[in-house]
Amino acid sequence: MAIKKGLFKTSVGRKNLMAVTGLFIIFFLIIHLIGNLILILPNSFFPVEFWGGVENTHDMYNAYSHFLVSFWPVTLVAWVLYAAIIIHVIDALLITIQNRKSRGEKYQVTDNSTSTWYSRNMGVLGTIIGVFIVLHMAQFWLKYKVLETEHDLYELVFATFKVWWFVLIYEIGIIALGFHLVHGIESAHRSLGIYPKKVMNIIKYIAVCFSLVMAVLYAIIPIILYFK
Repeated sequence: MAIKKGLFKTSVGRKNLMAVTGLFIIFFLIIHLIGNLILILPNSFFPVEFWGGVENTHDMYNAYSHFLVSFWPVTLVAWVLYAAIIIHVIDALLITIQNRKSRGEKYQVTDNSTSTWYSRNMGVLGTIIGVFIVLHMAQFWLKYKVLETEHDLYELVFATFKVWWFVLIYEIGIIALGFHLVHGIESAHRSLGIYPKKVMNIIKYIAVCFSLVMAVLYAIIPIILYFK
């Protein structure tokens, strides 16, 4: 019966799809973070030859951004990323609907003693992250890559993070992302069945450490630029 329905129409299939798309998004987050850390590097961090003659952080970041929008393999990966995000969101909605149906009656008592608050509120965290992504892409991706109304991405980012309320929105989004990653990484490995149960405690520890590092590094960028 499950085979006839199709791999990704079953409960297990949807969870596997959620895991694969989630892990791909995490890979992008790592690459994206590495690039954005250029924003807070001192002008003397790289030798001039590293970026082909650039003289400061401003030029380094703009050269990096230009490379991303002009190198076609990166553009291809970007479209795969957009597809992964859309699939991830749709899959999450389908899983949520299925879980609610499987619980039966609305007033059924649920034991939450073994779960964390963020694992029980992944939908809320995901909604916050979704709103943050829309605002983030409208402010940067849309203006720089699509509409091409802004040609100096460094100046756009720098000016944006001089606005306190945008920094606050960014920090809220990153906090939500950090908690989402903790549960998401653990759930992804459990869904894919890559590791036996005896090492899941190690996976949980790695998930917490990785999510904390990612959240802190992402969060300090707008704060440093605000006070720079």
